[in-house]
This record gives sequence, C-alpha cells and structure tokens, in this order.
Amino acid sequence: MKNIFSNLAKTAVVLLSVSSFNQLASAHDHQPLVIQSKMIDIPVEVFIRQAMLSGMKEVQLSGVASEQSTDSKIKAFAMMMINDHSKVNEELKLLAKTKSVSLPMSKLPGGMRPDGRVDSQLENMKDTTRNQNVAEAAGNMSSSVTSNPDGDTEADILKSVEDLKKMKGASFDQAYVNVMISDHQKAIALFEEGAKSKDSAIRKFASKHLPHLKAHLKQVSALNKS
Repeated sequence: MKNIFSNLAKTAVVLLSVSSFNQLASAHDHQPLVIQSKMIDIPVEVFIRQAMLSGMKEVQLSGVASEQSTDSKIKAFAMMMINDHSKVNEELKLLAKTKSVSLPMSKLPGGMRPDGRVDSQLENMKDTTRNQNVAEAAGNMSSSVTSNPDGDTEADILKSVEDLKKMKGASFDQAYVNVMISDHQKAIALFEEGAKSKDSAIRKFASKHLPHLKAHLKQVSALNKS
C-alpha cells in the first residue's frame, strides 16, 4: 500500500511538471520574437576611403554631364550630384581626420575644377602607372571591401571620366544615367554595411546619408530611358 501511494505521488509530480512546462511553452508562443541586427566589422579605413572614392566619382562624372548634356533634366540632376556629394565628401574628410585615416586624392590631377568640371587637357591622367601607385598607397580598396568587389580606384575614375567625355547626345545621357544607377547601387550597399559598423561614428555617418543615396537612385532611375 505504501508503494502504491508513493507511485501515485511521483506520477502527480510528473503530471504537474508537464502541465507547468506546457503553460510556459504556451506563454512563450505568444511572445514577440526579437532578432537583433548583427554589427558588421567593416574596417573604418576601408569604408571611409571607398566612400570618398565613390563620392569623387559622382562629382567628377556629374561635372562632365553638367557641361556636355543637352537634356535639362540630366543637367539638373548632375548639378544636384555635384552639390550633394561635395558636401558629403567634406564631411568624410573631417571623419577621416578624427579616425586618422589617410584619404585618396580628393581631386583628380590636372584640369579638375572645384565644381567638379574637368578641362579637356588631361595628359597627366594618362599615366596609368602613377594612378595605380596612388591607388595602392591609398590602401588597395577594391580588394579590401569584400562585399563591394567592384569598388573604384583612382585609375577607374579617370577612365570613366575619359570614356564619358568621348560621348555625345542621347548616347552620352544614357551612359551617364547608367553609371549613376550602377554607382548608387554600389554606394547604397557600402553605406548599408557602414550603418551596421561596430564603430559608432561610421554607423552615424552612414545612417545619415543612406536615405539620400536611395533618393538619388530613385531620381536617376526615373531618368532612365533604356
């Protein structure tokens, strides 16, 4: 008889434990699932340098477009690019200084004007060895940013400017729009990484300008006629 009562008591404890577990599980089923976004350890110097190169390219190609395009909407967009990205580049210079990051050249050698326009004579731009050396001294960004393998070097920017300047009319406008779409997509990907950086200053900077880049992409996409 004693064994019977003992077994009944053990069974009751088990049933109560199962019931309590089921109630706890049921309660958790109604709790919202919270997933924390992971911080990305993108190197500070890589983000700053690649962001600067991206901004430089936007300004310089837009300088060409502001002079050579015959489409008023393209010209207006190009001027907006010059103004907006020039301001971002100035912020980047300050950020780079606080982080002790050496920047790639802030202007193209020879013929580069403060407003982004490029003079026709750019003989010293054609020294590709020099340009490659400058890119390497700046940290070889194209190989450093694994999530953005198509990041531009100074040599790439020089070539893009030269190629665009050779075009005219509708072909010129379409080429400019195409590169603006492609480059803004790359910039958005870079800044999305920056917005998740473990460095608070990089996160703040990237988060501040990411909406502007997305707005630019939307605007230039509306100009796409292809």
